[in-house]
Amino acid sequence: MANLLAEVDEALKQEKVAKFWSEYGGFVLALVVLVILGTAALSGYRLWDNGVKAQQTEKFLDALSSDDEAEALVRITKDLRPDLKTIALWEAAGAWVKKGEKEKALETYKQIANDAAAPVDFRHLAIFQSARLVAQHDPETGLPMLERVANDENNPWNDLARLDVAVLQAHYKKNYKVAREHLATLLKRESLPQSLERKVRSLDMLYELESPDTETEIAPASGSQEQTSDNK
Repeated sequence: MANLLAEVDEALKQEKVAKFWSEYGGFVLALVVLVILGTAALSGYRLWDNGVKAQQTEKFLDALSSDDEAEALVRITKDLRPDLKTIALWEAAGAWVKKGEKEKALETYKQIANDAAAPVDFRHLAIFQSARLVAQHDPETGLPMLERVANDENNPWNDLARLDVAVLQAHYKKNYKVAREHLATLLKRESLPQSLERKVRSLDMLYELESPDTETEIAPASGSQEQTSDNK
């Protein structure tokens, strides 16, 4: 009896399998083929992607070692992916700064800042570097540019920009009170890096000595927004 039941059970299983393959066999085979093709395509894409990365990196390194580094870097950007393109432009801007080609450097920083495909932090950094470069040659024009960066809470370089503003207010404008107000804003940051905090405190002590008539308790700079660790 047990053997008979086993045989019947086996027959039913075979019938179910046959029926399944009759109804869905084509679909299953097609699915298997798609999986195989998909795996092959993914492997092929990875090989191609790695090849492109290697070729572009080689172009970038060749440009870095060329006699006219900046021009060579700009020339290859049309063939580079967004991240590497941004780095190439950044290096080109730096090379032009070293050569004293301020206008070309500023134009390159502007190109990075306006490129929607560039990493956001690099775009913000390009805006900061542009303001800093202008301020080095023309403090009157560069100061408001740095102030805009300092007051932009979305720009991760705003604290460094505010420090530059404080230095310009003290050494260019001779306005130690406003300089100390900007330093006071920085000292209110809850997560200010220790190295930056030491520099800020040192400058604050120096500016207090330079202008003893300023108040001991200095309020934060007007127009600044207090930033807490929650929104950093």
